[in-house]
Formats: sequence, structure tokens, C-alpha cells
Amino acid sequence: MHFIKEIPSASMRISLFEWNSKYILKFETPDLEQSFKFSVLDFADQNEIEELASSSSFQKFVENTFQSMYAEMANQLNP
Repeated sequence: MHFIKEIPSASMRISLFEWNSKYILKFETPDLEQSFKFSVLDFADQNEIEELASSSSFQKFVENTFQSMYAEMANQLNP
């Protein structure tokens, strides 16, 4: 897997990788992570995947998913 760059974000760590003709966006908080795979053919160039990762709507979607994941962890640990 080839690390391309880290994308700035105040609320989570965002890393961009390329592997087997796929872009992999990895979003991390201290306890959880989410990864999204996209074909490199779906983007005209690397800037487009960086714009997607930086977009407020996509980051909000990821943050909401993290909130759901944390809530479910709490439910499972404290039934």
C-alpha cells in the first residue's frame, strides 16, 4: 500500500493511500477507524479524491458514522 498524503481535518485523521488501482481513504479517531475504497478510474486525477475527502458533506457523513459506532460500543459494553 502506498501512502500518498494526510488531509487536514480538525476532528479526525484522514489519510489517502493507493493500492491495487484503488484509492483508500482512511478516517481515524483515537478509538475507531473507517476506510473507503474507490477505483482510481472513478476520478480524473488525485485532486478529485482529495476534494472528496476534504468536502464538508463527506466529512459530516463520516463523523455521524463515528458517533453511531461510539454509541453502539457503549451499548454493547453497558447492556
